[in-house]
Amino acid sequence: MKKRLFRKVLSLLTAAALVSSLSITGFAADSALTRAEMAALLVEGAGLSGQVASYAAKTSAFQDVAEGSAYEGHINLAYEKGLVSGTGGNSFSPDTPATQLEAASVLLRYAKVPGALLESWPRDYAGMAFNAGLMEKDASGNSISKAEFQTMLDKANAMAGKPYIGITWKSDAQNYDSFKAVIRAAGGIPVELDQVTSNVVGYDANGAVQAEYLEASGMLKQSYADQIKAKDLSKSNASNVMRAIDGVFFTGGEDISPSLYAQPQKEANHGEEINATRDISDYTLMAYCFVNDVPTFAACRGMQMMSVVSGSGFIQDIPDFYKAKGKDDGDTHRMPPDAPNRTYARHSVDVLTTESRWLYDVVGGDKLDNVSSWHHQGLEPDSLKGTDLTMVAKSTVDGLDIVEGVEKQGQTFCLGVQFHPENDCALAIYQNKPEAALCDLDICLTFFETLVGYAADKPVIGISWGGDPADYVDMQDIVRNVGGVVTHIPQLTSKEDAVNALKRLDGVIVTGGEDINPDLYGEEHSPLLEDNNEYRDLRDTSDYNLIQAAVEGDKPMLAICRGMQMFNVARGGGLIQDLPTYLEKSDEEYKVHRNRPEWARHNVGVENGSKWLEDIVGGASLKDVASWHHQVVNPERVGEGLTVVSYGPDQVIEAVEYQANTFALGVQFHPEADALGGADAVCDPAVAANFFRALVQHAR
Repeated sequence: MKKRLFRKVLSLLTAAALVSSLSITGFAADSALTRAEMAALLVEGAGLSGQVASYAAKTSAFQDVAEGSAYEGHINLAYEKGLVSGTGGNSFSPDTPATQLEAASVLLRYAKVPGALLESWPRDYAGMAFNAGLMEKDASGNSISKAEFQTMLDKANAMAGKPYIGITWKSDAQNYDSFKAVIRAAGGIPVELDQVTSNVVGYDANGAVQAEYLEASGMLKQSYADQIKAKDLSKSNASNVMRAIDGVFFTGGEDISPSLYAQPQKEANHGEEINATRDISDYTLMAYCFVNDVPTFAACRGMQMMSVVSGSGFIQDIPDFYKAKGKDDGDTHRMPPDAPNRTYARHSVDVLTTESRWLYDVVGGDKLDNVSSWHHQGLEPDSLKGTDLTMVAKSTVDGLDIVEGVEKQGQTFCLGVQFHPENDCALAIYQNKPEAALCDLDICLTFFETLVGYAADKPVIGISWGGDPADYVDMQDIVRNVGGVVTHIPQLTSKEDAVNALKRLDGVIVTGGEDINPDLYGEEHSPLLEDNNEYRDLRDTSDYNLIQAAVEGDKPMLAICRGMQMFNVARGGGLIQDLPTYLEKSDEEYKVHRNRPEWARHNVGVENGSKWLEDIVGGASLKDVASWHHQVVNPERVGEGLTVVSYGPDQVIEAVEYQANTFALGVQFHPEADALGGADAVCDPAVAANFFRALVQHAR
């Protein structure tokens, strides 16, 4: 698919840019910036220079900043705005060289990082500066130059609107730098979460659950596990741990205490490590995310915990499960201990496209090859009976299925996968070994981009059911590039289905495709109709219901090619069934509208009185749009309430607007063909992307 190749380049460029941008702050400063100069640059960067004179007229805030000195106004202003602080004893030390950490702390406040994440000096400040990409991990004490400060200021400005993504606690010695790099690359700001504790049990001086609450195996004793399973969040510190956190990534790790299962079991995991301290932390945090609808992505043990908290059954050892049924798992899910160069096992995963709400959006197809897999526990499909989880992916070995993906579809975003997309991302982005990322890197990063999108509360744009899968994948990237999140709309068989589907969407794209059944607009069928089949009729029904519900519910909508034609039909209009016949043109003459197998290219004009199109195009015309159609809106049967706002060659209607709504635009051409840029783009990519940007902005 052309999309995958394009995104592969983008992902690798992102990784390279991330590495280079992080390294710049580690260089020795050629000319150290003083604290006074830093305050001046900060005021300038914040656009407050116009207020400096009035603050210079005030009494100096610090005894060591002389009245009338060059930087007095800047320091007074920055101090009053809470952007800088003194160095003790009513002093500011204006001539002292600023350190990387001092600069970072100033910029974290400038970027309005929540105070809950910056409570401890210097630990929280240094950690958040690294997490946000402002500073290298070990650069705290280094001096800083003007150029380096400007680079950090640019990064602080880029933090605006980025969500804070928590990474679940594992131990005080955990090193999640690779995960943090992935979350930064996906557009989020990573935060290592503190341990979630419960007053149901006691903890030792190191924060571990005391032995009296545990079985000899390390499993939580049943009486205490039952109290944890009651999910009384008031007995935990979960709300404090989650202050200012917008989304959570649950990581892989040890086996889960079988006493926490909905139907408790005795240990049958061949003595592998069980960490009850972490079990309590993860179980309670997952329960918190469910109750508070926190966008959640969980990998491996994380998916298992998602399922256990939801009340699923569980397989303690997959090889044993297979043997009991006379089958062989073939080490599909984890390489055997004696394997040379033991690492992640690799296998393919089947995506259940009709059941999925999010996983299909991430994968963009029905199969994901070469996932990173390392587990011996898991779920079979029957394990999910009685829960509110939906199985959305599986792998099949020797006739038996193992669950590879689950969704809690009543939440804003709650997806768990049994494999490790973070591993392939980390190989490329953190270790700079993209050749080792055997699973599609673009898809693996999209898991995290999707989490970040929902955590940032970006507008959710639904793409109509039944379009070309390649178009769908391209539009995913286009919408993401302009600030939205994409999801697919299921097949809609009724108006009620459409109304319900729109409740979880902020905007809609109706895509191109087959000819529309003339029965919908009350005309005889032309013998020149194309794609006249049962599938077409199912899609007609789905699109018709979707557009009617979107118009009546004032849901922002962009309708493309067939989508615009159905927009007209849904408003009571009609179509010209075959434009070459209508225009009395030969196939050769008609190539201005359709030039198989390539896009036809032509210009379109913008009519006076457009509500949106002129702003999108930036003028009265647009050159070289991508065109592929033989049906168009009938100029004598324009739908009720629609305004024609563009014409192309042969006076073909190229755009209509339903101006009574917030945003409802139909275009006969294909802006998605050019919006990603690249060598194939002919129409201005920035303008083509504006069609989707306008949709997302109005959806916001």
